[in-house]
Amino acid sequence: MQKLGLLMMAVVMCAVATVTQAAESTYYVVRHAEKMDGDDPLLTAKGLRRAAHISDMLKGAPIKAIYSTDTNRTIMTATATAADKGVAIELFSTDDLSAFADMLKTREGTFLIVAHSSSTPDLASLLSGEDIPKLDESDYEQMFKVVITDGRAVLTKMKTTFE
Repeated sequence: MQKLGLLMMAVVMCAVATVTQAAESTYYVVRHAEKMDGDDPLLTAKGLRRAAHISDMLKGAPIKAIYSTDTNRTIMTATATAADKGVAIELFSTDDLSAFADMLKTREGTFLIVAHSSSTPDLASLLSGEDIPKLDESDYEQMFKVVITDGRAVLTKMKTTFE
C-alpha cells in the first residue's frame, strides 16, 4: 500500500511539473525611424522603409501589444507592425518609465515598444537590468530585445539595418 501511495505521489508531481511552464515575456524596444525636421515631425521616405523593415524583422514574432509614445514619428514607426499583426497601438508616456517598465513586466507575451533616442535605451535598461548608453541622435538602427523568463532577463542588441 505504501508503494502505491509513493507511486501516486510521483505521478501527481510529474503532472504538476508538466502543467507548470516558464513564465516568459519578450520586449522589442526600438527608437522611431528617420524623421523630418520640425515640431512633431513625420517620418522621411527612409524612415518609412525602416518601419516596414522592422515589421518584416518581427514577422515571426507573436506580437501581443504595441506601445508608442504620442508623437507622429513613433506612431508611424509602429504602424507597419500594427497593421501586419492586426494589433492596435497603445500610447504611453515617458514621464515615468520605471512605472511603465514595471507594468510591462507583469504581462506575459511578446511586445513592441517604440520610443526615442533617450527613452529607448532607458526602458531597455529598466527591463533588462543592464546599463545601456543613450543613443546618438543620428542612430536609428538599434533595437533591443529583452526576454524575461521566470524573472531572469536576457538582453540582445539587434540592428534594423536594411540598406
